[in-house]
Amino acid sequence: WFNEALSEALYTTPAEMGLMLEFTTLLFAALAFSRERELGTLEQLLVMPFSSLEIIIGKAIPVIIIAMTDFTLMLAMVHFVFKVPIRGSLPLLFLLAFGYLLVELGKGMVISVISKTQMQAFLLVMLIGMTDFMFTGYAAPVESMPQALQFVANIVPAHHWLEILRGILLKGAGMNVLWSHVTALAVLGTIIMTFSLRFVRKTLD
Repeated sequence: WFNEALSEALYTTPAEMGLMLEFTTLLFAALAFSRERELGTLEQLLVMPFSSLEIIIGKAIPVIIIAMTDFTLMLAMVHFVFKVPIRGSLPLLFLLAFGYLLVELGKGMVISVISKTQMQAFLLVMLIGMTDFMFTGYAAPVESMPQALQFVANIVPAHHWLEILRGILLKGAGMNVLWSHVTALAVLGTIIMTFSLRFVRKTLD
């Protein structure tokens, strides 16, 4: 009932937008420290009178601004150009997009501190992005996957994000419908962000 014309574009376009948010956030976050290391300025950054947490926040803010701006522009494009409806709550959509962005930011920061060059960071982003893509349900419904792969899909944040995005845009779903995916994303996000923050701070210190 939410895709009356059985339009493939109506189903795939929101997913492509959601995956672009993942890729944008991962890529810019992954380049945050790898670029400094490659240019030889990381040591200068670390001797400045700032704590590791302040440095991380300083690197994260531009990524958040770029990713949210990119998401807003993509949302406007898919709505006005590709005629994808927005049947649910926009504030809820942006709130959950911001939450998902933080999850990918955490993953990107880990990539950033373990990569010695920007090219290495880029290749890791591509590897993670392609792996996530397989389990998002974009190419094949998660329900049709073997049980073991369904378990893997349920611990991939991008899978829950695409379900949330499609639910809000196409179905007009609210928290009463999306709560399981929102809860899963919150739990996975907490684990990833906690690990990321500790790992990055330990590496920088």
